[in-house]
Amino acid sequence: TKIWLAVIATGFLDSSANVFFTIASREGSLSVVSVLTALYPLGTIILARIFLKEKIAKTQLIGILLALAASALLAVA
Repeated sequence: TKIWLAVIATGFLDSSANVFFTIASREGSLSVVSVLTALYPLGTIILARIFLKEKIAKTQLIGILLALAASALLAVA
């Protein structure tokens, strides 16, 4: 029964993400939406670190920092 709750929650969140992406693509700046959408692997890495206790590789850490720096630069521009 716990697995079905996780499946339902995942489906709801995935569907919501698609709806929000579509709305943002139509209403917002496509360059900002594209960059923020490209950050989705960051969430996977962080969740794996928190829940699975996986170590973040040096290359992953560099990628995370570069992606966050690029996002900050985009926000300032």
